[in-house]
Amino acid sequence: MSLHAKRNALVMLMLFICTITIIGTNYIFSKKIATDIHEMSMEKEYNKIWGKENYTILQEIQKREILWYINKIKEEQPELINEILNKKQLEAVNNILNSDIINDLKKDTFILWNSWSLISIIEFSDMECEYCIKQHSKWIKEKILEDYNGKVNYMFKNFPLPTHKNAQINAEAAKCVEKIAWWEKYIEFVNSVFNNTNWGWEWYNIDKLTLLAEELSLDKNEFESCLSTSDTKDSVEREFTQWRMLWIEAVPANLIINNETWEYIITTEEVDYEDIEKVILDILN
Repeated sequence: MSLHAKRNALVMLMLFICTITIIGTNYIFSKKIATDIHEMSMEKEYNKIWGKENYTILQEIQKREILWYINKIKEEQPELINEILNKKQLEAVNNILNSDIINDLKKDTFILWNSWSLISIIEFSDMECEYCIKQHSKWIKEKILEDYNGKVNYMFKNFPLPTHKNAQINAEAAKCVEKIAWWEKYIEFVNSVFNNTNWGWEWYNIDKLTLLAEELSLDKNEFESCLSTSDTKDSVEREFTQWRMLWIEAVPANLIINNETWEYIITTEEVDYEDIEKVILDILN
């Protein structure tokens, strides 16, 4: 090896050693900083209850309280424990719904487009929720149904949030339209509420909802009489329960189901056309 080559090799070796040293020093230094920060934060926690020993005792007490609470729930609300266990079972089989859940979701529900489509999109939404209104204003479902002609169908489910003053009456009104004028008018009414709402500022009351129903040729007296019964409340509660059983965490939520395998994906909060299309293409491919 020539002297020049030896010098180059030595330089490369020194650079390599320096690089390793710098990386190692940074790692050790960063780890020490992280450790110091953790110790400082824990010290603050200890000081809140006058010492590390008290902190350890409190942790043990909390564990026992949680265990006691779980056992109490098991005795008093076994159905809640069953819901949690069923959720874990769903997760364990790679997000696959069973036939009972599929049938319950589709029973007495208007399916827009072919009922035998490969993919179903079930939207859970609140007609007074700002993000739900934004998603609906994009007309995602119409474009999806048009672009994937026959391969995708759509269902709308009500999930009125308790924090929205008129969300419940909106949902009950929609169910009355469904009951009186059948399913096609139901979707028209839902669209009408979304398209005329004042962006979540509690614009709707019974009088204004009645006007929207009359625009769809519903009889005013029949509509208002329906709103006074418990039937529509029960229908909304049923859809609320379906949302809860699927452990969806927010609205708007889109439950996208492969009807051949029963696998599903849930998108939550406001989504664009591209978000839904990506899921559909994943299923189709």
